[in-house]
Amino acid sequence: MRLQVEAGEKRVGVAFINDYYNEKEPDPEKRDRNAIIHYLEIAGPIELQPLPESHKRIFVREPTPQTTNAAAREIIASFARRAYRRPVTAQELERLVGFVQMAQRDGENFGTGIKLALEALLVSPSFLFRGELQPEPDNPGSIHWVDEYALASRLSYFLWSSMPDEELFTLAAQRKLQANLESQVKRMLKDPKAHALVENFADQWLQVRNLANITRDPATFPDFSDELRTAMGRETEMFFQYIMQQDRSVFEFIDADYTFVNERLARHYGLAGIKGEEFQRVSLNGAQRGGLLAQASILTVTSTSTRTSPVKRGKWVLENLLAAPPAPPPPDIPALKEGKEALHAGTLRQQMEHHRADPSCAACHARMDPIGFGLENYDAIGAWRTKEGDFQIDSSGQLAGGESFQGAADLKRILLKEKKEAFVRCLSEKMLTYALGRGLEYYDKCALDAISREVARNRYRFSSLVLGVVRSTPFQRRRGEAAQGRQASITPVRQGNNP
Repeated sequence: MRLQVEAGEKRVGVAFINDYYNEKEPDPEKRDRNAIIHYLEIAGPIELQPLPESHKRIFVREPTPQTTNAAAREIIASFARRAYRRPVTAQELERLVGFVQMAQRDGENFGTGIKLALEALLVSPSFLFRGELQPEPDNPGSIHWVDEYALASRLSYFLWSSMPDEELFTLAAQRKLQANLESQVKRMLKDPKAHALVENFADQWLQVRNLANITRDPATFPDFSDELRTAMGRETEMFFQYIMQQDRSVFEFIDADYTFVNERLARHYGLAGIKGEEFQRVSLNGAQRGGLLAQASILTVTSTSTRTSPVKRGKWVLENLLAAPPAPPPPDIPALKEGKEALHAGTLRQQMEHHRADPSCAACHARMDPIGFGLENYDAIGAWRTKEGDFQIDSSGQLAGGESFQGAADLKRILLKEKKEAFVRCLSEKMLTYALGRGLEYYDKCALDAISREVARNRYRFSSLVLGVVRSTPFQRRRGEAAQGRQASITPVRQGNNP
């Protein structure tokens, strides 16, 4: 019989399944049926299956009895180069090949020896941490360029949250990565792996990841659902990815005449003619949308479960678009009225004007509240409205710098005209923080200045922002450390860079 058997140790048995005894049979030799097994033969594989791609990527060379050690060295060196994200040293290679030799002395086959060596490699600090080799001799006071392998790793974990690909490794080996930095950055931003920058940078910067924990009072917002929540986040991610991959102006984050919606989100926005679950790019000419400030994801995470929050929205703009966060609030501040009580207390704006009468609140609220008031035409799940209960909404305001506006469109105009330099610097600060995996210090100011100039020189293209970060001193250089071995500055491979 033919059958398929999975890899591994198996028990093979033979059973006599039609045994019987008939005492009435005239012929004594036919009264009892028996079977005798002389031998059992197993042959296979019947058809040799090709080795899987994963096997080929590891076993870059098949050994012969005469080339076992040479094959082991080549296989381990190839794998370790990718795992360590740099060439393996002679000492490291000897130690790893020793596992193969140890397994063979114990009677194991070549494949088992390679498996043992790879297990040892995958628990090595050189794999688990992004270590960078220090030049010799090391000096704690020195500042030097990182080598091209370290640069390849910094670049790939910044943009892809993963190890360098073969093209980056090849350029690093040839010492040509630095010379081809611009073309590599643009290639990497167009690669599907750059979606990691959307998930890990944009979702943190814009706080869209908080959508997963958002709830809304079902009596106040019956339209809010998991389907709508998912669509909100998807719109913002696709919007960011489009600007990134099409190398658009970063000012389109503030205002743009397009967005991405499916039927559910389009209905929420009042956009007609959109059918199906698939997202599509739509024009926003004449709509009350455009840019991040009018996207439901941002408007929802900056509201409460029952109402909007001009304070949260104003604070979000100051922190995430202008890099001018307000001071923490003083203790024992009374909460605003909620629910039915709030319906008879006037608009939220009127309540907050009473709230601001406290001098200890006025200074910060004078900066935050006007921005939030400009977005009051969007309710707590980002739907457009002109009234709050029975009261007409007043979305006018005046910024701390004296600029007056009427509604969200006017507010965005001021941000693009009067606050453009502050926005570019804020975005540069967020991106550099994420790329370095640490908070910025006073000595990073010059790098921020240079990145902002780079963006302005290149018509504010998204790629110029990334290139400015990649070319910056803190990204490309490092300080020496005390002599504690050549490898230092270890960073967990799966670090969470928070902008």
